[in-house]
Amino acid sequence: MQLSANQNLILIEGAATYERILADVREVELDEGLRHVKDFLKIYPDFARAHNDLAVMYYQAGNALKALAHYEKAHKLDPGNVTYRKNLADFYFVELEWTGDAIHTYLDILKDNPFDIEALNALGSISLQIGRKEQARQYFSRTLQLDSNNQEARQALQQLPAALAAPETPRCIPQVPAPAVQIPEPLAAAPAAQPFQNLFRAVQPEQAKSSAELYREAITLANANKVNEAIQLLDRVVTQDANNALAHNDLGVLYQKTGEPRKSRYHHEEAVRLQPANKIFQKNLADLLFIDFNELEEALGIYVRLQAKSPQDIEILKAIAKICQTVGKETDARYFLERILTLQPWDREAQTALKEMESTDKARV
Repeated sequence: MQLSANQNLILIEGAATYERILADVREVELDEGLRHVKDFLKIYPDFARAHNDLAVMYYQAGNALKALAHYEKAHKLDPGNVTYRKNLADFYFVELEWTGDAIHTYLDILKDNPFDIEALNALGSISLQIGRKEQARQYFSRTLQLDSNNQEARQALQQLPAALAAPETPRCIPQVPAPAVQIPEPLAAAPAAQPFQNLFRAVQPEQAKSSAELYREAITLANANKVNEAIQLLDRVVTQDANNALAHNDLGVLYQKTGEPRKSRYHHEEAVRLQPANKIFQKNLADLLFIDFNELEEALGIYVRLQAKSPQDIEILKAIAKICQTVGKETDARYFLERILTLQPWDREAQTALKEMESTDKARV
């Protein structure tokens, strides 16, 4: 459900308030910190970050039930935030021993980003614990294909050959229903479902140029201002690798540059869908919605979520100020412009905007 402009501004105020609370929480005992965050949530009940932090504090206090409730609430409020998803999955596996739930959560992360090394290693560790050693080998091998220096994956693979040759020994496997402990097929919910073994198809030898090679050529062309040629190659990249979020983002940028906003929007939305936690992709989509589609509330909603995570990002503050001016909320616009100058007193764009607003106010008088 779309948030109204007023709701978005309330969330921004909440983010600033929460930063002050966090500074206080670091200086007090755990019980007092819990009270501060709970009081904050009475005013801002939908502030996902506070729920995540409260879950951590409840866990430290030994209250697993309340920790679970707030981890799940943070994930529900901001399902695209990969940190909240990983925290929830870790809690399922380590604390509750809900192996099946942890597996499904990590696999959902991989659907959005097949290159997430933490999720791959976590699935490898879970696979080892429930006795699925060949699947563990595949997950850890995939990690090393992405990061050849990853010590966790390297050490696990060094131990696997002997473990595979030895007879299986009884393990303490978490008690979950049988279907839940089966490792589902990765990417099963993706538009083109593939069997488990095909998760690693991107690293198999190809006769044609790989998507990575095509992407490098496209960037060279784009830097040489050969935009149409770059677009053609990037189109080949996403045809070959539909989950390449970076290529989708770059296509969005280039299509916007060539005056094709609908194509630009499609690719920016794809980039955000594939990597929802990527701030650059989110910002590019918001800029497009604001500038080319005049979808102010949709753009503002994205900027607000970004600003809550990066309260000192000057570009985001400027974008919010411009939208506030556009919708006639001059007091709010002035607040954000002044915040920019507090962070960066030499910013001429913010100085000019404030002077223009003051001149307009004087003319009205």
